[in-house]
Amino acid sequence: MASAAARPDEIPEGAACFITTTHRPITEVTTGLNPEGALVDEPSDRAYVTCSRSHELTVIELATLSVVGHIPVGQEPTDTAIDNLTRRLFACDLRSSSVTVIDLDSEQPEASLDVPPYPSSLTIDEQRRLLYCGCAAGASVAVIDVDELRVLATVPAELGAGGTAVDEQRQIGYCANFLTGSMTVFDCRTRQPVDRIELGRAPCSAMVNEANDSLYVVNSGADALLRIDLATRRPVAEIPVGRGPVGIHSSASGDRIYTGNRGEGTVSVVGAADDREWARFPVGEAPAGLALDERRNRLLVSNAGSGTVTVLEDLLTGPAQRLEDPPHPLVGRPLPPFELLDLKTGRLRHSREWSERKYILNFFASW
Repeated sequence: MASAAARPDEIPEGAACFITTTHRPITEVTTGLNPEGALVDEPSDRAYVTCSRSHELTVIELATLSVVGHIPVGQEPTDTAIDNLTRRLFACDLRSSSVTVIDLDSEQPEASLDVPPYPSSLTIDEQRRLLYCGCAAGASVAVIDVDELRVLATVPAELGAGGTAVDEQRQIGYCANFLTGSMTVFDCRTRQPVDRIELGRAPCSAMVNEANDSLYVVNSGADALLRIDLATRRPVAEIPVGRGPVGIHSSASGDRIYTGNRGEGTVSVVGAADDREWARFPVGEAPAGLALDERRNRLLVSNAGSGTVTVLEDLLTGPAQRLEDPPHPLVGRPLPPFELLDLKTGRLRHSREWSERKYILNFFASW
């Protein structure tokens, strides 16, 4: 089920092509179908990966980077959260409109909680012993008591309610609304909306970074990472990243933010102090969730399109120049001769007819 730890030159044929000096590839671990989210549990030294098309969590032992189990959950799990006090893991099941509760000691489901339609994101509020679940079709955030395992309330949000985050210091919660391009801000005590922030195109994931007192939101449709000042609740920076960013995570110190760029198979590294992209490196196909193995200083990236988790050693100690894709070997060389059928006359036209002339070739594909 999993490949053994390997050096970069031992990555098997067909694996992702790594070109980076900031993150050294260790291996790729094969998981269930469409791995969307990833989470590291330090006490057990394991990672849990939500495999949406297998309707399960793949369990990875971090010491050996091998798959050691599969936990059945509801239909199409997307995100997870852990409550360290009760040693429970929560998985939101998009198609089942439920949250599966898993006992981490036995790694077996112990309960299933009904929530509004299409739950897609989970955030734990350990201070108040609550779990926030963004429900896209329900246009709301379900508030769950993690001790009593029951839904206490639903906070009104907007269509596409997804990525959630909590500012525990100010007792303020956030929910990114994918379809309306906005952020619902709610009071964690009253569980009522108190503000609305315009975000831009297709915000999907959110994360509070205490290191610079900021809220980060991935704007998937804008290929950007938005930083919001938590004190004023207003956007202060928009940082370009790779195409179609989906996942988000921070380094252990909070000095940099990672985004999983689903549209181009890369991960971007953004500096928290200077609001710019420090580095970008390739991973597998359609990366989504990100997790950090702090014990070994490794980054885990779940690749929905590849059915794998990419494991990399973090070598980055500060800003770095992003490596650009090398030019195609034909760039700068004379155009090779070719023939094309003239659709008007029905005869072949040769490229030498336009020799020494300036012309435009329009390659059009329809599917």
